[in-house]
Amino acid sequence: MGVHNQNQVFNQYISRLQTDFILIDHGPCPDWSREEHTRRRDTLYLILDGEGRITIDGKEYFPKRGSLVLLPRGSRVSLYSENDTCYNKYWCDFLMNIDGVSLFKILDFPYMAEAEDMERAVSLFERLDALHLKTDAASAILIKAALLELVAMLLPSGGDVRRKSEKSIAFSDRINAYISENIASDLHVPVMAKAMGFNEKYFITRFRKVFGMPPAHYVKTMRLEKAKHELLYSDAKVVSIVGMVGYSCSQKLARDFKTYTGMTPTEFRNKFK
Repeated sequence: MGVHNQNQVFNQYISRLQTDFILIDHGPCPDWSREEHTRRRDTLYLILDGEGRITIDGKEYFPKRGSLVLLPRGSRVSLYSENDTCYNKYWCDFLMNIDGVSLFKILDFPYMAEAEDMERAVSLFERLDALHLKTDAASAILIKAALLELVAMLLPSGGDVRRKSEKSIAFSDRINAYISENIASDLHVPVMAKAMGFNEKYFITRFRKVFGMPPAHYVKTMRLEKAKHELLYSDAKVVSIVGMVGYSCSQKLARDFKTYTGMTPTEFRNKFK
């Protein structure tokens, strides 16, 4: 594919990018070391000082001052740092999706890069820190702008980013379309596997590889995102939204929704609508 056509494809993807900022923090982390685990959010570190090791999907990295480190949602990660040389860093959690699929499952971003402008990187994290508790529209826009600029810093100036497997993209497109069309129906693994024409074992393995999480967790996320959309852009009562997004009762939706957003459905609607 030529550079022009490749850039067109890239721009088409980015035009559909949804960015959700979650939280930010900074400081030394003496208890930072963790055994291998699966990341449930996209995370970006900016290392200020310290020494240690990060293993991402089996590959080891040794960040130092000025390193930007990406831990994509669904990646297998372990962290190690001695207490007397523990990392001091900025870090933020977020989600970046294109049509419901993680940006980093579609485009091949590096997991570590050196910030070409350390001062600018620090200032962007400071901006996120200053704005993240504000609820006005201007702050929301500035938060997304800062986060996007930080993620762009992972790429070298003028650098290209490649698409990942076309088969994975096709699979994710089929799954997202099926879930969206059947969000109020039974979406257990046997039902989805049969609809996709796969046996259950293969379907689960393929699903986890493409989406970085089990089918049940992804379906729940899609249902909660649909609930958020209905709360913000419709006048449907919460009790009606329960059935629309495939939940069996209001109590279960309220519990899962609060775990996911930190608010009940009613609180979420009152705050953001």
